[in-house]
Amino acid sequence: MPSWKAHLMFNSFILLTWIILFLNYDFINDYSLLIPMIFISYFLSIFPDIDSTKSNIRNFFALIIALIFLIYLTFNSVVNSLKLFLASFVFLYILFRGFPTKHRGITHNLGFSIFLSFVLTVISWLVFNFSINVFIVYFSFVLSGYLSHIILDKL
Repeated sequence: MPSWKAHLMFNSFILLTWIILFLNYDFINDYSLLIPMIFISYFLSIFPDIDSTKSNIRNFFALIIALIFLIYLTFNSVVNSLKLFLASFVFLYILFRGFPTKHRGITHNLGFSIFLSFVLTVISWLVFNFSINVFIVYFSFVLSGYLSHIILDKL
């Protein structure tokens, strides 16, 4: 099983190919778009291992999800004391961290990768209202980041 470093390196080669292709065909006019797209692609190249209980990305994701839920609960006045805040955070983190999953299950599925990539691209398109060219670039970066993980795991 490749390490997260191998996944990032493999994804770097794919990203370089996309960047050269899109720059040669003038799909990218705003170079500032490349930076967030590269980070998203890198994140998605290690994301499928969220289903592994030994994965660092699972720890990170559990932390982020617990914080998001806790912020939501705090703004809706459900959590109003420091003790309850800390207890809720610990509970949510343990809940998300310990959620039982099967490694190389749904997150290592081609259909799921296409679905998730499309959903993330559409959400970004609705929020940022970018052109169809940027939509294609964004979808390519997101999908290739995710697929780079699946491809490398198969090799």
